[in-house]
Order: sequence, then structure tokens, then C-alpha cells
Amino acid sequence: MLLAMNLRSPLTAVPPVLESMRADLALGPALCGLLTSIPVLCFGLLTPLAAWVIGWLGIQRSIYLTLGGAALGLMIRPFAGVPGLLAGTLLIGAALAVGNIVSLMVIARDFMARRHGVTGLYTTAINLGTMLTSSLTAPMALWWGWQGALLAWVWLPLLAWALWWWVGRHDADRPVPSQSVAQSARESGWLRRPLVWLLALAFVIHLFLYYALTAWLPSYLMQAADMSATRAGLVAASFQILSLLGAFGVPWLAHRVRLPWLLALMGLMWVLALLGLLLFPTHWAGWSLLGGIAQGGCFVVIFMLIMTHAQDLDDNRRINALVQGCGYSLASLGPVVLGQLHAVSGRWQPGWLLLLGMALVLVATGLVSSRLSAESSSKTA
Repeated sequence: MLLAMNLRSPLTAVPPVLESMRADLALGPALCGLLTSIPVLCFGLLTPLAAWVIGWLGIQRSIYLTLGGAALGLMIRPFAGVPGLLAGTLLIGAALAVGNIVSLMVIARDFMARRHGVTGLYTTAINLGTMLTSSLTAPMALWWGWQGALLAWVWLPLLAWALWWWVGRHDADRPVPSQSVAQSARESGWLRRPLVWLLALAFVIHLFLYYALTAWLPSYLMQAADMSATRAGLVAASFQILSLLGAFGVPWLAHRVRLPWLLALMGLMWVLALLGLLLFPTHWAGWSLLGGIAQGGCFVVIFMLIMTHAQDLDDNRRINALVQGCGYSLASLGPVVLGQLHAVSGRWQPGWLLLLGMALVLVATGLVSSRLSAESSSKTA
């Protein structure tokens, strides 16, 4: 959980103090945009390299690399002007790209029998980390300035690094389950497994919807529901907070409902949330609830499906690299596409209809994955 708390928190510390950073460093709009887009691009473009690094270093050393890189980036970012700001952000993004994969491998290695509940805790911890930095960085900046406020969060990766080192002293030599020779021969065809590509498509759509709404939901509500900027921001924050319901609820439901059907259900909740916001934006509370559950739940169910269908830890690493690499690379287009459609048409409807269509495809991925999962299970049997 401490590792997971570091996987997004260094990134969400920046927006609360971005105006102070712009004033002190004379940052232009493009440079400000880079500070938020660089890490997401790292998650996508550097994921294949991150998977190779994990295969080379192993799980424990890769965790040290993740937390050490995040701590070093946090120390460089505030105190070396614009070059340091960019270098620190790039270092953090690269380190967290490794962490995105290795954290899920830890769950598959150590908690396979309880993977549903632990994946929910993992997602919750990510959200707790983002809530900490997004809510407390601005107040700390009043006392220590934006540089001190950003640097102050270095304690989080250092604490996690110390705990992992302490655990690793006693646990480093524990054997990791390995695949048989026959399994190794079959593994070369993992890219030809339709279910892997279906999960990649589901993750792309989920992140596309998430980043598009995160960027534009306040602006949409200010126009469509005649809200003030403050109220629209609070509604957007509730959308993020309610994701905890999905993170906790999906693992509980996974003991009663098959995972592919849960994926289809999360897609349906995305559809209802988007349709409700388009047709009845003033009733935002119900749509935020559905969207929040879909946001947290879809993330959890996709990674639970990966763990369920991966043949071993190596297979888990490769599938995660493909799914996350595709997802984060293409999801960065979400805010751009939705913003461009609004700018060209002068209305929100075209962009919202695109998101609705993608959400319907997400429902379809759940239904198709149900059939593929059944086929995979019968072959295994």
C-alpha cells in the first residue's frame, strides 16, 4: 500500500501550486502542459523498457528503483529551475512506469489467493496518495513556498523504500513460482491471445474516458449546468473520491460475479454516467456516483483479469506491459480530442457522443471476454 501511494502522488502535487510555479519560473502554457503530460507519456512509451528492466533486475530491486527514482526526482524538481523541473518530472515518470508493473507483480506473487481484495486495497492506496498531495500541497506552500511544498513529499517514497528494505532483508531469498518448460514454449505466442488484446482495448477506453472527463468535466458543468467554477470543481472532486466505492465494491462482487461480467457492468455504468451528464447535467450527483464507481471499478477488474489469466509472473509482466503501454499512450489523447471537438463545433455534444460510443465498446469487451475466458478455461481443463 505504501508503494501504491507513491504511484501517482508526486504528479498530483503539481497542479495546486502551478500558478506559483508559473509566476516564479515564467512558464508558458505549453510548458505547464508538459508537466502533466510527460508522466502519462512515460507510462505509455517507457512501459516496454520498464518491463525489460524488471525482468533484468527482479521484483525487489525494481521496487527500490521505483521508490529511489521517485525520491530523487522529487528532490531535483523544485530546485534547478526549468531544466530541473523537466528532468525531475521525467525521472519521476520513468520510475513510476516501472512501479506500475512491478506493484501488480507483487500482488500476483504474494497474494494470488486474495488478489481481488488486495487489488482493491492497491487502488485505494493510489487514490489516498493523490488525495494527500492534491489537498495538502497548497496549504504547505503558504508556509514553505512551492519548492518546499513539493520537496516535503519526499518522505513518502523514502518511508516506503525503508519498509521494503526491512522486509527484503528477511524475505529476499523466497523462491518465485516459475513456469515449466512446456509453458515457456507456449509463452512465445502470448501476443496471439485475443484476450490480451481485448484487455488492452478495454484499458485504452477506460483511461481515455477518465482523462477526458478529468480535464473537461468542470468546464462542461459550468456551461451545461450553469455552475460556478468553485462548485464545478467540487463536483469533479467528488467524481474522483467516489472511485473508492468501485475499488472496494468490485473485489467484493468478484466473489459472486464472474470478472468479465463485472467488466461489462463497469462499462454500462460509464454509459449511464455519460448519458445522464449529457441529457440531465443538473442531476450530477447520481451521474458522479455511477462514473466514480466505473472509474475505480474498471481499473481494478482489468488488472484482476490479467492476474487470473497470466500463466506466471513473466506472463503477468509482459501482459501488463502491453496493456499499460497501449492504455497510457493513447489515453493522453482523451483531453485533446474532447477539447478539439468542442472547439471546432462550439458544442459539447459531439465529444460526449464519442465518449458514449467508446463506453458502449467497453461493454462489448466485457461480453466478448466472457466467451474468451470460458474458452481459455475449457482448454486449460
